[in-house]
Amino acid sequence: MTVGSALQTGLRLLVDRPADVLPVYLLGIGLTATVRVPLVVAVGAALAILVSDGRLEALVTELEAFLETTDLDPAALETAPSSIPAGLETAVGDVFSPAVIGLLGGGIIIALVVGVVAGGLSNAVALHGIYGALRGDDGVRAALGGLGDDWLSFVGLSILQTLLTLLGLLPIVIGLGLFGLSPAAGVAATAVGVLLGVGLIVVSSLLLAFAGQSIVTDDVGLAGGVRRSARLPVTRPWTVVGYVVVAITVFAVLSILGSLFSLLGVSQLSGLVGPLLLLPFLDIFKFGLYADRSFPIAESATDTAAGGRAVTHPARSHRARFVAAFRGGLAALGGFLRRAPLSVLFATAIFAAAAIVSFQITAGFGTEIPTPAEPGTVFGALPVNTFVMLAANNWLVSATATFGGFALGVPTGVDMLLNGGLVGALYGVTDRTAFLALVAPHGVIELPAIFVAGGLGFHIAAVVLGVLTGGVTVSTLVEKLRLAYRVLLGLAVVLIVAALIEAFLTPAIAASVLG
Repeated sequence: MTVGSALQTGLRLLVDRPADVLPVYLLGIGLTATVRVPLVVAVGAALAILVSDGRLEALVTELEAFLETTDLDPAALETAPSSIPAGLETAVGDVFSPAVIGLLGGGIIIALVVGVVAGGLSNAVALHGIYGALRGDDGVRAALGGLGDDWLSFVGLSILQTLLTLLGLLPIVIGLGLFGLSPAAGVAATAVGVLLGVGLIVVSSLLLAFAGQSIVTDDVGLAGGVRRSARLPVTRPWTVVGYVVVAITVFAVLSILGSLFSLLGVSQLSGLVGPLLLLPFLDIFKFGLYADRSFPIAESATDTAAGGRAVTHPARSHRARFVAAFRGGLAALGGFLRRAPLSVLFATAIFAAAAIVSFQITAGFGTEIPTPAEPGTVFGALPVNTFVMLAANNWLVSATATFGGFALGVPTGVDMLLNGGLVGALYGVTDRTAFLALVAPHGVIELPAIFVAGGLGFHIAAVVLGVLTGGVTVSTLVEKLRLAYRVLLGLAVVLIVAALIEAFLTPAIAASVLG
């Protein structure tokens, strides 16, 4: 297959069969969300220790006293630099005790290991789903089947890629370490280390670029996939050249878009465009190149989603399909609320419990954040930017909580705890009237949407547990994952409404209330 044909295949699959592509990448996002679990556990354990023995409260007290007696004006600090009081220094030292540092360090190490494993599993899901969709099969079903067959190969591939990257970083670290002995030697060694390290990372990345596609397409396992991928630069050099050119272009586009989004104050869009559009496109393109054949791309039978029925409308315009998808999403959202209210209540209970606990902790410190003189400044200077940022961020949070259910609901529970804890903590250190004025107008819509996402995640977790124990079929899990995708489309509409209120109405309401 030519580069042009492979590019066309990528575009057609994304446009014509999004319901077979996007769910598997959302599933990958849910799996990678497990990385934060050990970090949250470590931080939570450390905070529990510090709160129980009063060390955190002591730090807050000393810090307040320091701020009350210190002029933080930069000009004043230049003329009379303020020294850190002994009490504050001691309080900081007590917080960062060996036990706390050990907990945090252990959490980071475990998170890195979990990240490598989750990355491999996410790659297995994505590539098997893509290949299944390219062959005209159900992408979600193909993703689950491939995960069961090749998860070990993909985890091994992820470990291999990580080890090669660390090996590439080693000469750079050695070079930087020599600065302590001799600056001149450090500069020379770092320069050589950068050349060697970057060279190793680039070469190994090229040699392993098609290993995943080989594992899926040829069913040869890790060793066979690595061998076949490593031979491609020799046997089919123009295939590799075409991939390199397109990959560089894709990452350049992603970088440019990221910079543009940051400039416009909507950097959260990068979290949607990258993993849900550009990455799937690049994976599809690689399959086209590696398989060296065209794939029949037909409109997905699952894009009309109101009842999950197989309905095909080949002649339907993209606009009509787009509108139908979101209408079906709203219908799926309503249906889920009627069928699984207990799941939503469970997510709400976890959120509320975390909010209550964090409120009690922060309120006990007796510290209050000053109410802003201009409440509108809390939401940013440009309402349009704020709207886009909030809508994108909240939908991504909802998607992570939903598909985190595939990892037995652990990331979902963590998300509910974190969001609830944040709300409770802010309520504990903010004037109650100000908090309600700044949160309630949009919160009455936004928070229930988050609860629904959490409930959907726990619903999926129960189904996954049923599959593992043999009480539920894989077909049921496929249906639930497709339901999750449709419900997320419905939640997108709800969260857009909430973001509109937060960006355009809440500032005015807060300004009126707080006067």
